Amino acid sequence: MSAVKRETSDGLDGLFRSRWGPSVRLATALTSDRAVAEELVQEAFLEVMQRWDGVDNPEGYLRTVVVNRCRNHQRHMGVGRRRTPPPAPPLTVDAPELDELWTALARLQPRRRMALVLRFYEDLPIGEIARLLDCRPGTVSSLLHRGLADLRKVLDDVA
Repeated sequence: MSAVKRETSDGLDGLFRSRWGPSVRLATALTSDRAVAEELVQEAFLEVMQRWDGVDNPEGYLRTVVVNRCRNHQRHMGVGRRRTPPPAPPLTVDAPELDELWTALARLQPRRRMALVLRFYEDLPIGEIARLLDCRPGTVSSLLHRGLADLRKVLDDVA
């Protein structure tokens, strides 16, 4: 195996080991479906692999591809066109104490959920979220504000 090919496979292997779990959790939070999330993340890794030589920041590129694939999936499924969100599917996460929060997040409108997850789970700045969601920073601020208000209502209803 050539040195370049070995370096690429070692880098991809390391990226896969370090980012598979977090990427699946991110995609699950964005789609509310773990099986779909795993499939989308697998497709994202394939895209990163195909473009490996031209990617300066593989982790950032992977996150962008995951978010874009989740957005495309939501668009394809017609999610977000309705005024009322669909019933929340059960979400399971690694930490049982987070189940209530993930279930509440699943009940939010997709764009609001995406903004909240990217801001508070991925800890991204508003400008980066705006780039990923293809909107203005002011729109992200509005999505965050309204998403937090919706999340409070959902959590109050549960309590």
